[in-house]
Amino acid sequence: MPKFFTSLLLCCALAAQAQHPLNLIREDVMVPMRDGVKLGAILYRPARVGQYPGIVYRTPYGVDDYDQYAEFPLKAAKEGYAVLLVDVRGRLRSEGEFEAYRNEKQDGYDVIEWAAAQPWCTGKIGTYGGSYPGIVQWLAMSQSPPHLAAAAPEMTPIGSHHFMYYGGAFSHPWLDWFMPYILADKRKRANDPSGPWDDEPATEEWEKSNRRQWYQYRPLNDVPILKKYAPEYYAWLNHPDSSSWWDFLSADNDFSKFRNPVFLESGWYDASYGPEGATRAFHKMKSSATEVARNHTMLILGPWNHTSLNTRKTRFGQVQFGTNAGLDYDAWLLRYFDQHLKDKAPAEPFPRVSIFVMGANEWRRESEWPLSRAVPTSYYFHSLGKAASDKSNGVLSNAIGKDEPADAYVFDPNQPLWDISYEKSYPYDQRDVEKRSDVAVYTSAPLQEDLEVTGEIIAELFVSSSAKDTDFSFTLCDVFPDGTSINLHGLDAGYLRMRYRNGFHKQELMNPGEVYKIRIGRAYTSNLFWKGHRIRAYVTSSKAPHYDPNPNTGTPIATEANLQPATNTIHHSARYPSRLILPIIPRQ
Repeated sequence: MPKFFTSLLLCCALAAQAQHPLNLIREDVMVPMRDGVKLGAILYRPARVGQYPGIVYRTPYGVDDYDQYAEFPLKAAKEGYAVLLVDVRGRLRSEGEFEAYRNEKQDGYDVIEWAAAQPWCTGKIGTYGGSYPGIVQWLAMSQSPPHLAAAAPEMTPIGSHHFMYYGGAFSHPWLDWFMPYILADKRKRANDPSGPWDDEPATEEWEKSNRRQWYQYRPLNDVPILKKYAPEYYAWLNHPDSSSWWDFLSADNDFSKFRNPVFLESGWYDASYGPEGATRAFHKMKSSATEVARNHTMLILGPWNHTSLNTRKTRFGQVQFGTNAGLDYDAWLLRYFDQHLKDKAPAEPFPRVSIFVMGANEWRRESEWPLSRAVPTSYYFHSLGKAASDKSNGVLSNAIGKDEPADAYVFDPNQPLWDISYEKSYPYDQRDVEKRSDVAVYTSAPLQEDLEVTGEIIAELFVSSSAKDTDFSFTLCDVFPDGTSINLHGLDAGYLRMRYRNGFHKQELMNPGEVYKIRIGRAYTSNLFWKGHRIRAYVTSSKAPHYDPNPNTGTPIATEANLQPATNTIHHSARYPSRLILPIIPRQ
């Protein structure tokens, strides 16, 4: 154990200690880091003297705010855990300077090992939290803290370049993160009189503003609203390629060092990260260092968005999923920690994988992901060359095309597709999107029998463009008999910037007019298409504001101020068999 821990065991710096009505003690503490910075925290523990497993939650959003509404810390403390809620470096209670994600590896290690060394702790630590509080768990795990026994990162990626650039396109909603959630505290620390200084008014101010003006601002790296307080935003913009520069944010190459199991959870409609992070992490945990890490990692995938996990809701967006669509996540989490922090075997073994099959609206236990029994099945694109202008012209079928005219449309980044799913990321009727002239639509005939799709959806397309660089994306939909077209995955899926068609480590521009074969994936779902429903895929070249619209110039994106229209073409024929590849689950 580093010397600074043993010398500072008494540096808990109790600012307050109070008896809680649930026979708990609530303490304000300061947790020392290796460089002398102290992080502010709230500790809940049972009032009776003893040692308890520790559970750590680290957040940039304020432990005081979290403490006002979160039920899990009290539930866990009541069940015999010491729960430590920590503001990350430079945020609210904590000392130091906040730079998003930059210090979370070493600080995560230090917090875990400090907690494990306290007289109230058994030495076993678990971590939990979603989104930013989720990714900081991966970053801490990359440092192999010896007392970490279990982690539960929900709704979060592993990290790395893909966290900021989806399919090579910059994730614009970082504006929606910095503005309402981060800037208020930074203004306060700087004694900035412009205010507002409270997170809630800042959020309201941003929500009421004309946010679209900032999403349309060019060049991207000159947007003025973050200049003073978020220099990391501009650093991200200036490093568009995947490289070692992003190592501070990545745990991708560290899985062989992981000793602890992980409880993974995500939603089919999580627009911030999607199930890509959870499913990829589940696969990579097979290379972990210990048997318990490899064999006791579990995965849950449900019909939720980024914030609707712990809910009793039955309806999400425009779809009724039934009474069991919600999840008592707190109960699952306590059972998980009981097993790995208290060595208490669950009454019923956890399923290795739990997925919610939409359409059927039922949970199913699985032993693996992806499902080996899934059969990759091709649905080829067909049309008379009018799939963008005549929405009934494009067809999906299992037969390869012959001599068919290609489908072309004009993509104008000055008028990008503003995705209706962005604000809430739920299943919505996509027909208003599909009406656009820059959207090519392909639909199957009504199904003659029920058909289940579970796994990663891939679009393998043959495309060309009048530009040196442009974007292509696809969305899979379930078309009901009344014509309603419901998207089956969130926004963080099915997108590719063409300069990165051969990998994200280097940029390769296109030759205008040349046909390229591309493969777009990272779209996941589980859906039962009922007999009489139809399968639909639509292809387009923008999904604002989740992805910054490509200026189509072939120049560096961050510094480009001019946006030019491009004519983009989808080829489908015997020579260019564009297709959708669906993982079909054989029905019993």
